[in-house]
Amino acid sequence: MKRTLLVITLIVCSLFALSASRYDRADGLGIGLSAGYPVAGLAVKYGMGDSRFIGTVGYNYNNNFAFEAGVQYDLSHSTSNSSPLYLNIGITGTANFNPEFNFFSINVPLGLSLYFRNAPIELFVKLAPGMRISSNNTVEPDFGAAFGILFYVN
Repeated sequence: MKRTLLVITLIVCSLFALSASRYDRADGLGIGLSAGYPVAGLAVKYGMGDSRFIGTVGYNYNNNFAFEAGVQYDLSHSTSNSSPLYLNIGITGTANFNPEFNFFSINVPLGLSLYFRNAPIELFVKLAPGMRISSNNTVEPDFGAAFGILFYVN
């Protein structure tokens, strides 16, 4: 176990050394973790400039497999501090699976992304109001929220 932890630490440290440039916002492929509702698990983002494709694969709080995918657009940013902070909005679709289909939701996430200047890392938080369509064809309000971290592997 200690050897595995040491190898992972060395790999992560070498990735930081490879990306010694200054970032205003990381572009390319970001891989990391997201915790929240409706999906918690492996998070990915891919994009250039103001537009990004986003997705999360994992589980919800009922221990059912869940998948979220959508797009995100950066509305504005602030550089008043040492790391840029971006306000973004998007649209996502989420499917939640039991042994049979459980529900599908469409959400409009509004979030903040903080990018580190000296490393290709993003910290994010989002609130996502929307609508949930259940397997018994009922439509009800849905509200999601998540936070996470991404490492960009340009």
